[in-house]
Amino acid sequence: MTLNASNSLRHHVAVAAGSLVFAALLWFVGYAPGRVVGAVPWFLLFLVMVIGPLVRIRPSITKLGEGNFPVTWRAELGIWFVLWSILHLGVVFHHRNWEVVAYLTSMSPWAFGAFFALLLGFLLLFTSNQRAFDYLGPKAWKWHQSHATYVIFYLVAVHGYDRAYVRPGFPSDDPLHWIYLVTIALVFLLHVTAFVVVVSRSRKKKEEPKDMT
Repeated sequence: MTLNASNSLRHHVAVAAGSLVFAALLWFVGYAPGRVVGAVPWFLLFLVMVIGPLVRIRPSITKLGEGNFPVTWRAELGIWFVLWSILHLGVVFHHRNWEVVAYLTSMSPWAFGAFFALLLGFLLLFTSNQRAFDYLGPKAWKWHQSHATYVIFYLVAVHGYDRAYVRPGFPSDDPLHWIYLVTIALVFLLHVTAFVVVVSRSRKKKEEPKDMT
């Protein structure tokens, strides 16, 4: 899978517009603004997470549309995930009358994990570009991007599960909460499947698996 560190204005506009349309749909069906700005970044992160395994499972996907699709969209999706997450955190602070220190010192372990995930997201935000790629080199840049993204996803997943099920009680009757569970399961299954597929192909060729870091 070819690495991609470039940013496209057209992609940014498309992701931003799609995010706003999705946010408007959630608001239209009755979700409060606080819930909306929490849901939008989650689904952007979900898209970032599924691109890698889908390409490994079906390499022919990259021949659809423009070159190296959909890998060429990951940087923009990740950047807008961070931007929406910042907005989400701002809404949280606003609901607590901007008592930031009090909130940070009293948050649950799962909320702290999500806050740490956002800090990691800041690092990815400022390194999701060609300049950082050229400076770090392909291996270091990929290690930094891929491992940080995995950590972010699972920290946010636990935070989402806590907010959706643990606090209000289980089972939840909110369809959005069930979609969260489905997306978490899909990411896990796709990554396991991709791992099995890559190892299987490499064993048939009797060579070490490539692109596994």
